[in-house]
Amino acid sequence: MSFLAFYTVVVTLGVLSMGFQLLASRLLSPHFGSSIIVWAWLISTFLAAFSSGSMLGGWISNLAAERRHRAQVTGAALAVISLAVTAGFGRPILDWIEVAFLDVGTALLVSCALLFFVPVTALSSFGPQCVQYLAARDTPPGKASGIVYGVSTLGNIAGVMLTAFALIPHFRVSALLYGWLAVAVLSLAALLHLLRAPASP
Repeated sequence: MSFLAFYTVVVTLGVLSMGFQLLASRLLSPHFGSSIIVWAWLISTFLAAFSSGSMLGGWISNLAAERRHRAQVTGAALAVISLAVTAGFGRPILDWIEVAFLDVGTALLVSCALLFFVPVTALSSFGPQCVQYLAARDTPPGKASGIVYGVSTLGNIAGVMLTAFALIPHFRVSALLYGWLAVAVLSLAALLHLLRAPASP
């Protein structure tokens, strides 16, 4: 049962990550449009966050148990708080950035860094920790890595398709961002519980 819960959370985090990229594009669109330049900054920001989160998560995975747990709680809190900021204050922040920075490239850089980089980095940091979870339960490390990132990528695909074809056409972006926040809270709470559980001897 714990493995079913584990894979459900991994898929959900995949959905959250890539679905959030589409929501980010809709959030930016009224201010900067949806040109190739906007997408270049957006995709680059998410890739940088995936990279940073993976390295951070690898470092957290090697900490001693109590320090690792504190780092996991901190990462989850950072993800939730930063998602809450984007959901609650994304529009006013973008209004300010649009006026403060006349150069579009600079404005996009600041927007993506403030609103999207931190939550995606925090969420991505749990990928290596999920690999560690399986490896500690007698799954060979290479197989554990393939399973986690394969399952997570399926969640990415589901997140793109669900967000693009079912959610964005029928709901306001602001409502969806709060939905993302609620799902993140539940998923991260479940994952923290799973990661805290000791491996069977």
